[in-house]
Amino acid sequence: MERLPVILLTGFLGAGKTTLLLRWLSEAPATGRRLGVIMNEFGADSVDSQLIGRPGLALEQVSGGCVCCAPDNDLGNAVARMVAEGRCDDLVLETSGLADPDNVIDVLTDAELLPQVRLQAVVTLLDARWHGDPAMDPAERILARRQVQFAHVVCLSKCDLVPEARVLAVEAEVRAMNPSARIVRLPFGLPDLAEILKGVSAEVTLDPQLQSDATPAGEHLHSRYHSLSWRVPVALDRSRFEAFLSGLNPREVVRAKGFVRFQRQPEQLFVFQSVFGHAFIEEFRARATPDPVIVLIGPNLDSATHRERLRALAFGDSVRKVALG
Repeated sequence: MERLPVILLTGFLGAGKTTLLLRWLSEAPATGRRLGVIMNEFGADSVDSQLIGRPGLALEQVSGGCVCCAPDNDLGNAVARMVAEGRCDDLVLETSGLADPDNVIDVLTDAELLPQVRLQAVVTLLDARWHGDPAMDPAERILARRQVQFAHVVCLSKCDLVPEARVLAVEAEVRAMNPSARIVRLPFGLPDLAEILKGVSAEVTLDPQLQSDATPAGEHLHSRYHSLSWRVPVALDRSRFEAFLSGLNPREVVRAKGFVRFQRQPEQLFVFQSVFGHAFIEEFRARATPDPVIVLIGPNLDSATHRERLRALAFGDSVRKVALG
């Protein structure tokens, strides 16, 4: 039996992994190869899985936080199910933005899975705007370096939003971290899957030096990250919601995403994304209609405070007078 090729898609929160995956999914029918997806999200509610979902897509989810620290059998079982069902010719595993690739690659190259799959490429997205920020948290920088070091291809995203000098500086840093990785600038050279795999060796093996440099689990960045998922029970006032997003502290809420409805267009569902305070909102035109939900992710996130703010956003000042459970 031919082993199923696996592409590991990694990168920090909000770097653009799902956007690139959507591109690959849209182009897959023309290639004649069926693309399957295993999706891992840090929050309890899966927003990105809803974004990529479509009829006939072979899709598995690995829940419970970062896939790199989930029980090995969770990921292994998801991969084994993909192989057994035979519904895809290529498999993309998109990790949470807080995942260290080391443990994931270790699971995918385990002796029990090796007869069934071959890890063909590690693709890392790196947000050029975020990575060049001098205020970047040292722990975040360490994780970003780990994600780059394991990559065969590094896609620098959001290059259109920063000066050329900054992009060149990030490229130089990437080359210093991983001289053998190919660098692609996004969105200008948004690559299809065949382009990503061009020139990549047939199978990945772990670099012993990278393994020895691994961050101990207790010191992992996500140990101080938390997520809050809040089901939105009513249509929101759009201007108040935009003010809520712009008022989030980007060092406390690194990532916000989800689906909402607005009072003036209650029949229309909107998807929103926010990364380090940079937000956008657009209509969600897919046939599927996920329940409205707001997901917040960040270091030392105060869930109680943000729940109160979200309730005030939905119900106004009356929330301070009535216990809403």
